[in-house]
Amino acid sequence: MKKRVKTKKFIVLGILSSLLIAGITWQSVMNRMEYNKYAAVGEYVDTESYKAHYYTKGNGKTAFVFITGSGTPSAYTDFYNLQNVLSTKGQTITFDHAGSGWSSDTKSERSIENLTAELSAIVESAAPDKSIVLLCHSLGSLEAIGFAQAYPEKVKGIIFLDTGSPEYYSTYSELGARIVNRSMAFTRAVGINRMFGECRLFLPMYGENKRNRQLPEELKDIDKIMYYRFAGNPSSLNTIKLINENATKVLNGKSLGDIPILVLSSDSGQKWFEVQKNLSSWSTNSKLVTIRGAEHYMYWSNNNEVVSCIDEFVEENMY
Repeated sequence: MKKRVKTKKFIVLGILSSLLIAGITWQSVMNRMEYNKYAAVGEYVDTESYKAHYYTKGNGKTAFVFITGSGTPSAYTDFYNLQNVLSTKGQTITFDHAGSGWSSDTKSERSIENLTAELSAIVESAAPDKSIVLLCHSLGSLEAIGFAQAYPEKVKGIIFLDTGSPEYYSTYSELGARIVNRSMAFTRAVGINRMFGECRLFLPMYGENKRNRQLPEELKDIDKIMYYRFAGNPSSLNTIKLINENATKVLNGKSLGDIPILVLSSDSGQKWFEVQKNLSSWSTNSKLVTIRGAEHYMYWSNNNEVVSCIDEFVEENMY
């Protein structure tokens, strides 16, 4: 009986090992095949930390600059809908953080100083001498506030898309975020993300379950490839490691004064509402709107409501 149990265990382990090896091999081969399949749609700028890819659309005196949250695989596909909408009101700029999308990786520390300096290099290349409206998602709030603290004369407004406040991120569990990141890295490396995705079952971590189904057909493959390649990428892990430190630095900086800000929040309970109130208190000219039923990637789960709120904010403050 004991021999039979041991034999079954060895068989199960053998099957699992074979599946893991097959998944890793499949992921590796497909990554190499897909690497040059889709050329970058935008341009590049050397930030001195990494070669940053950015895409710009529209014209005007104001530039709307989008900042993704930590780990989002592609800014171009993630902000596709919002960028199209706002490109009728001014210039729009999306950019890939280091180690994601079409950008190169970096060895530079993911400190708030480096992040804001890199963003400044992108802005100066894509929209020199223009006023800036920042639209940030999730952890991107630290980058947006840090940029406004460093370059207050350039920032005309900030739109927060279900982001945390610096107070929130200063005590945020970096360990928990690391576990999530490494879990996503594992499912990516062994081909689980790819397997589910090819079956049209996208994991919700980066909003892929909503975004990919709503993108135009010609962009769905680009979006999938970016997701398969960069979910749980190392550069986002390096940013996560400095969440508390970066948040504390932002907290020790200046307030936003009377810079107009719009805080759009998902309906995620009283604790999250208090975080949003903290965020709105960073400026004396702020508006907080809770969008009922919205998910974290609210500009995909509740696009119409988000666009309506942004339109109203822009009309009231930018013209």
